[in-house]
Amino acid sequence: MIDYHVHIGKIFYDRKPLTPKKLIQTMDEEGIEKAVVLPIENPEETYWYNTTDNVLKAYKRYKDRLIPFCNVDPRRGYNSENDEKIKFIIEEYVKKGAKGFGEILANLPFNDKRMKNIYRICGEFGLSIIFHLGGVPNQSTIGLTDEIGLPFMEEILNEFPDTIFVAHGPGWWAEISGKVTPEQRNTYPKGKIEKEGRVQYLLENYPNMYADLSAGSAYNALTRDPEYGVIFLDKFYNKLLFATDYLYPGQELPIIEYIKNISIPDEKKRKIMSENAKKLLKLE
Repeated sequence: MIDYHVHIGKIFYDRKPLTPKKLIQTMDEEGIEKAVVLPIENPEETYWYNTTDNVLKAYKRYKDRLIPFCNVDPRRGYNSENDEKIKFIIEEYVKKGAKGFGEILANLPFNDKRMKNIYRICGEFGLSIIFHLGGVPNQSTIGLTDEIGLPFMEEILNEFPDTIFVAHGPGWWAEISGKVTPEQRNTYPKGKIEKEGRVQYLLENYPNMYADLSAGSAYNALTRDPEYGVIFLDKFYNKLLFATDYLYPGQELPIIEYIKNISIPDEKKRKIMSENAKKLLKLE
């Protein structure tokens, strides 16, 4: 198993920090071979940053278990649609071992010009991007924003076809249903999936669109309608990545047992648990 979404370090005021050693211990207990460690360099969600340099430092100690990503706040410096200085920063991180970019938590529209520069650069370096999607624009929320139906995201998928996007967060998973309101986009909606939403449309129609199964938002999307959750995994197994969003010691991670026990063919389960990650991370 490869966990495509974890964090380390002191990031929350009321939680003990998750050290690399404690992360490895949990991975051993759960049968997780490798984990993607995501820096936090946007100020919106956490009380403390965990920088790319910290992640790379942990990677040096546990190279056989941890996969480092890098992060740069899109509002840093004079970043614009064609700012090459950001490219030099990301290039330096890639040379030190970074295999992807994110988690993006910046509270900006998904198609903001500063974000486009990040998307372009990551495409040039072959880095997949993990982003947190929150609510609609002008709503109190965390992470990138988009209108109902995700038109900004579709615009970007078309504009940057060589960049791989990995979706995460309540704003994304709320759109697994074709019946979603602005108020629900920043929550964990309940009830059966009576009509498929934009999640399915984008996964099916864009080769550069993926999603990770981390956090309560993904678990809620899969379990709010248990029968449909199985159908969804069986259909989109090529586009989904096992992940936990492990943040602090003792955190409950129900997605682990859920994925281990889900009734889909073994070859499809292997895709979700590790093979899709290996493909995006170029591990083979």
